[in-house]
Amino acid sequence: MHPEFDDELEDFDESHAPQGRSTFIRFLAAFLAVCLLLLSLEGYSILIHPEPDAPVALAEVQSFLPNNPNLPFGSHQADEVRQVLDEIRDPIKQVANFVASNACKSGDAVCQSRALFYFVRDRITYVPDPQFHDQLENPLVVLKTGGADCEDMAVLVSAFQMAIGNEARLVFVPGHAYAQVRIPHYKDQWLNLEATCKTCKFNDLPTDTQLQAKEFVEL
Repeated sequence: MHPEFDDELEDFDESHAPQGRSTFIRFLAAFLAVCLLLLSLEGYSILIHPEPDAPVALAEVQSFLPNNPNLPFGSHQADEVRQVLDEIRDPIKQVANFVASNACKSGDAVCQSRALFYFVRDRITYVPDPQFHDQLENPLVVLKTGGADCEDMAVLVSAFQMAIGNEARLVFVPGHAYAQVRIPHYKDQWLNLEATCKTCKFNDLPTDTQLQAKEFVEL
């Protein structure tokens, strides 16, 4: 190699290489700092609001239900839904307490809310109603049969959430319904509970549902 070229290469290495290494080290340090921050935030969230465990089987909660309840169908009109939820407050509270206490030993409210949502998502099977059929099936009957359409699954989710002191409301979109919950002192926002979506986690919502026009029914 030509001596003059060697001198130029040495000058390049001395002037650029340290700066390049310094830039890379600063970038790497910043990247690691961001990763550690995200991990610490996630770990803090899990520590404060742990995920539920010890899932409860549907058969276990059925022992809390009345043997021969007189539970006629209603409609999904807001007043009738509220009336039904008021009438079944005690047995629904017993079921909610059982599911929440078994899944969340810490007593954390967010963990309990998740546990009740996952119970409906995982234990109740979606069974569509005939077209234009708009009858409300009592949540206790849903628990007895293990199947319901989207509206009735949303009502059951709402009943459970209200039983542990959360606010709940129904969300109607064209041809579908799901529930939302607001937990005191947590994020101060409505969280989505889409129980018919078996892959949806707490506060997840399918993209097509997000884009649809919504009607909210406060309970």
